[in-house]
Amino acid sequence: MKPFFSKTYHSSKRPAHARVKLVDFYTTDQQLLVKLLKDNRQKDAQFLANISTECLNFLQFTSSMLLAFPVGLYMRNHIRKNKRLNYILQFKELLQVRNNIEKGSFAYDTLLFGQKAWQLLKNKSHLANLVCLAILFGDEFIDGIATEHGKHNIQQLLNNSHVDYYLRYKKEAGKYRLYYEFDICNVLPETVLTAVNQKYGISYKAFYEHLQFLLSEMNVHLNKLEEEKAEEAAQLICRACNKCFDTYKADIKEFNPNHSLAELLYYQKTKDDDIIQVLLTLRAVLLDKKQLQYQKQFSSWSSMVRSMQLYDDMQDVAVDCGFQMNIVCFFAKNYFTKEWEWLQQHKATLQQQTGMPLHAAIAVNMPASCMITLQYARNIAHPKLSWVQRKIQNYLWRKNWLGFNNALLNPAGFSFSDIMQKEAQSIPMRLHFIRQQVMGSAKEYITDDMKWAYIIDVALMDTELKKYLQQKLSRRENYFLTSCFIEFPVKEKARIAKRLFLPAQ
Repeated sequence: MKPFFSKTYHSSKRPAHARVKLVDFYTTDQQLLVKLLKDNRQKDAQFLANISTECLNFLQFTSSMLLAFPVGLYMRNHIRKNKRLNYILQFKELLQVRNNIEKGSFAYDTLLFGQKAWQLLKNKSHLANLVCLAILFGDEFIDGIATEHGKHNIQQLLNNSHVDYYLRYKKEAGKYRLYYEFDICNVLPETVLTAVNQKYGISYKAFYEHLQFLLSEMNVHLNKLEEEKAEEAAQLICRACNKCFDTYKADIKEFNPNHSLAELLYYQKTKDDDIIQVLLTLRAVLLDKKQLQYQKQFSSWSSMVRSMQLYDDMQDVAVDCGFQMNIVCFFAKNYFTKEWEWLQQHKATLQQQTGMPLHAAIAVNMPASCMITLQYARNIAHPKLSWVQRKIQNYLWRKNWLGFNNALLNPAGFSFSDIMQKEAQSIPMRLHFIRQQVMGSAKEYITDDMKWAYIIDVALMDTELKKYLQQKLSRRENYFLTSCFIEFPVKEKARIAKRLFLPAQ
């Protein structure tokens, strides 16, 4: 999500006055970027690497979760035994998505809405989890048919005013039902419907049937609610799904490759805020919570998701290129020409890659763009997130970008030997390769400390290099480099890297 969501979404079109105001405030993209980096340096100076404080925060957190956590695990295992739901969860590729949704649900229910252990047994937020799964699975479906059918052909379909593509709801025989007025099988040509989605190994017609099953499951749980609550939930579900579809339409019909940094940052903020606000409101309704009591807290959770959206941008850089706004693409195109040229030359190959080989190829061949993107992730995390939220953020970045304890992303233990085109590369040679790639990157906006710090970030992707570093570092350094992966100060991380990789003076 990945984060709690694999992808997040924006509203169809941001108001012009909001764009102008933001662009006027930061006269140029360069000023905006300089301010971001300056803010990070100031926050770094305030960072306290104090083990005692970390232990105290951890004890406070675990004491509050003492009963809730085992109950959450029990409910997760109970739901996974649902034979109907296993129809959609049969795909191993959905395992990571399912895990992220489950963990996100537990965090929202307990940390945001304050649900007690015994309240988790009621599983009231299950409908919200189904909606998240439908959004994520549906996102892959519409991305797939766009690739298969072609952007121009999809544009023509969307321009057909006689077809209503939005999710609707109505009341029938005293019950509410979510429905679509169109059938995709009547819209797409047979060649697209019979084409096989490479990730799931099923035709797009079968893919559509799985989505229809999810819709029926949502209706089953919708009609378990009281009438007033069911209507409010149906409205919110339609709003969430239709906002996501508006995003898709905007990407297909309105994408401007020459957007500014200010527009991109506003795009990323609003797309996350809009959808997260609606989904959290839905969860509040299901849990019988008054939304207004929690509204102020929604923004910090939205900021956390926005920060984690950035590793989606990093791994999707080839897929998004020329299709939708992507912050890594923006930095490469506008500031780091060599990296942009590399992306254009290898885009088709990257689109066929997955997992850690893909992440590593991007990390070492687009280092400057990735470094600035990481700086933006840090900038989002610094001001708003609580200690627990920062820990969740760091955990998900480690798991979904570095591949820590992620069997789906990193099943065999990644080694940079795999992309160095030479067999049996030693640890010193792999470190030398990473250092060459990073230190040779562009200098504009990139300080030497940023490069040294990034060398450690990249080295942690390699299973053997990670073990090597852990043996060389103290327990304290190991803890802060991993548990505080995003927020650990650049200067301090660079100092550690220089001590490890530079010869003693």
